[in-house]
Amino acid sequence: MARLAPARRAALRLCAACRQRDARARELLRTSDVMDGLDPRDRALATRLVLGVQCARGLCDAVVDARLAHGHLEPRVRDALRLSAFELLYLGTPTQVAVSQGVELAAVASRRSRGLANAVLRRIAEGDVPAMEAARGRLRAARDAGGAPSVADVALVGALPEWLARELLASLGTGACALALDAMEPPAPAVAANLNLNAEDQALALLTDAGLRPSRLPWPGCIALGAQAGLAASGLVERTAVLPADPAAQMVSWLAAPAADVDAMLEVGQGRATKTLLLAGANRRLGGSVLLACVDSVAFKSRLARERVRTGGLGGRATCLTLDATRLDAPDAPPKLRRAFGQVFVDAPCSGSGTMRRHPEVAWSLERGSVCGGSATLPALQLRMLSAASARVAAGGTLAYSTCSNLAAEDEDVVRAFLASDAGRGFAPLPVTEAPCATLLGPEASRILRAMAGRDGFLRTEGGRALGLDCDGHFLALMRRVR
Repeated sequence: MARLAPARRAALRLCAACRQRDARARELLRTSDVMDGLDPRDRALATRLVLGVQCARGLCDAVVDARLAHGHLEPRVRDALRLSAFELLYLGTPTQVAVSQGVELAAVASRRSRGLANAVLRRIAEGDVPAMEAARGRLRAARDAGGAPSVADVALVGALPEWLARELLASLGTGACALALDAMEPPAPAVAANLNLNAEDQALALLTDAGLRPSRLPWPGCIALGAQAGLAASGLVERTAVLPADPAAQMVSWLAAPAADVDAMLEVGQGRATKTLLLAGANRRLGGSVLLACVDSVAFKSRLARERVRTGGLGGRATCLTLDATRLDAPDAPPKLRRAFGQVFVDAPCSGSGTMRRHPEVAWSLERGSVCGGSATLPALQLRMLSAASARVAAGGTLAYSTCSNLAAEDEDVVRAFLASDAGRGFAPLPVTEAPCATLLGPEASRILRAMAGRDGFLRTEGGRALGLDCDGHFLALMRRVR
């Protein structure tokens, strides 16, 4: 009888907790004591298993169910089989190890399930693992040749619902190959230097002193961490000396930052003020000192944002308000918002489909009706927010629209619908390559920007890994008020 590895035992407990509490995996990993006592290697494996199983849970369930001789599994046994199926399909764990450990995992839930687990996992190893490898091979070939992959291959390799794979393929074309092939790769840890407090060299020195092995990435202020574990304990995030931010979020903020002569900017969808600080820092690099009016619909986020902008070096230059952003154009909007702004940035709520490696629950919790079809709720909300915010753009000013979605329905389609509307007819697209801060980019960052900018002038970051910048999938469109 094989001895169950501590990492797998911990992963099983955490996966069960995610199911029972409907909890987010990363939050549980941060707060649970289940990982206490694991050595670094076991902790890393348990983390990868928990996040991966949440990312692939619907796909793993379908594979397990197809190999069952009869229909019902008690939830705890399903947790165990999900975990072992994930190892076989996505981690390449040797069959003997995955099956024997899977049998022990199932026995933790029910001793009577040993035989069932052995049979199901061996069928997966014999039938589904070769099918997965064949699908990966076809996706690599399509990626390298610039060809069109099948929806089925993108769904299988990317561990996606078929409808979402179809939408991503329609939105990204060949780019969906890389997205699926990289789906289980952990996002590389990165931070941004808070340029309102420190120059990039100073941030690098602080990170080095904290033992975090920083290195510059091609984008200004963007820093990779060779060792992430001590970041929280270093106090650098608490002091806002550095800002945890994916490179894609840093790119969007850099390109959406106002020119030096813009006196006031409106930020819509402020969240916890990470982009607020990034926008102000980029503007400072241009020689500006912009005043920011920032709104979010969630009061506790606005409270957190006020504290962060204070410690982050903005002092009284940023005002954080709680407001339904679809009412920005209303006559009863707060007095500080009843004015024209030289720059307006809409960071819209979205599906998060560009951040699935970072937020593993997204794919299987997202409902098709929220993003697809004529009655899709998210694009309708995004268009209302963009239209309301556009009323606050000054003559000659710039309107920026951003999401962390890879879906055209939330990105290009929303922008085009806005430009065709009464509210948007006074605006014209502005290529992201002509953003004020684009003039500050070095040769490598300029190359990345040109590669990510489409012929329509919009920014899509989902292909970053191929360009040497491991990042999420974000979208940015810039528009100028011309009348």
